[in-house]
Amino acid sequence: MSATAVSSTTSTVAKFIKNPNPFPTYFFSHGGPTFMYENDDFGNKGAYNMIKKLGTTIKTKWKPDYIIVVSAHWQASQSDLIEISVPEEKDQNINQLIYDFYGFPDYMYKEKFPTLNSKYVSEQIKNELIANGIKSKLTKRGGIDHGVWVPFKVAFSPYNLLTKTFQKAEDFDEDALDLPDTAIIQVSLPADDHDFEASYKLGQVLSKFSDQLLYDSEKDKYLTGLIVTSGMSVHNLRDLGKSFNQPGQTMPYAKPFNQLLTKTLTNSSTDLLTALNHLKTDAKARQLLFSSHPTLEHFVPVVVASGVNDNKQPIKELYNDEMLSLGWGVYQFGNDYVKSNI
Repeated sequence: MSATAVSSTTSTVAKFIKNPNPFPTYFFSHGGPTFMYENDDFGNKGAYNMIKKLGTTIKTKWKPDYIIVVSAHWQASQSDLIEISVPEEKDQNINQLIYDFYGFPDYMYKEKFPTLNSKYVSEQIKNELIANGIKSKLTKRGGIDHGVWVPFKVAFSPYNLLTKTFQKAEDFDEDALDLPDTAIIQVSLPADDHDFEASYKLGQVLSKFSDQLLYDSEKDKYLTGLIVTSGMSVHNLRDLGKSFNQPGQTMPYAKPFNQLLTKTLTNSSTDLLTALNHLKTDAKARQLLFSSHPTLEHFVPVVVASGVNDNKQPIKELYNDEMLSLGWGVYQFGNDYVKSNI
């Protein structure tokens, strides 16, 4: 599916003020499209339950005005560039879905997850990236990919094409917005997934949209933003077949790497970017990293989330597990959110 650049029409300098109670940032392990279904044999029930719990809290209690999400399944089309997905004009600011998976049952390609985009917030993200020396553009990409909408469907939607058979279909409108008060804006990864500095800097720039409130003159209100990154803590599709041939067999690198990743993220005495780069340079750590991630696109969302946090607040593992050649880490970057009465 081709992506089309969109020219900027907004030149107004955005107004920000300090956010007294920013939301934490999250890293989700999203699996494949089967993760949508709670009891699917190839999903992970614990990760499903954790993301569902977080999503219920975000949707019903926190109610951010927008969520910025960075997925493993979109890397920028050229070096030194970050892209921001916006809908085609015909879609009237609704995010369409990209079904970027192959060989699955037909009903998975009929699932829906309608959400709003925000051209205004997208423009401000682009402007902030450019102000920090990063080339950026708005791109009509065709929608949000499964690294976004599959875990977000778990988090925020009560409806899918399997559970509807067990519940009253009239209770659901599959075309209704799943997050009527929250826009979803997808931002690309850098093109080079080996360049941890670029991914970390992306997170540092995006942190402004969590740490500060963005004024929207049309709505005459300050907007709250939450940041989610989506990948896998272990992601080796090359070894899936090998694992399937040994029922119940988890690959020997999966648990050690999950443990190493958690130790790396939660060790507050070490500069985090330095520690993440150490995974590439230390011989033993590098072997675990590249066994767990033969390609790094599912790992670098962790680096982006680390940049958002930028050594400022604690990081904690909310859930982890290993299955076959996959790891299901869910991490929180930052303090627990306490809603302000102000």
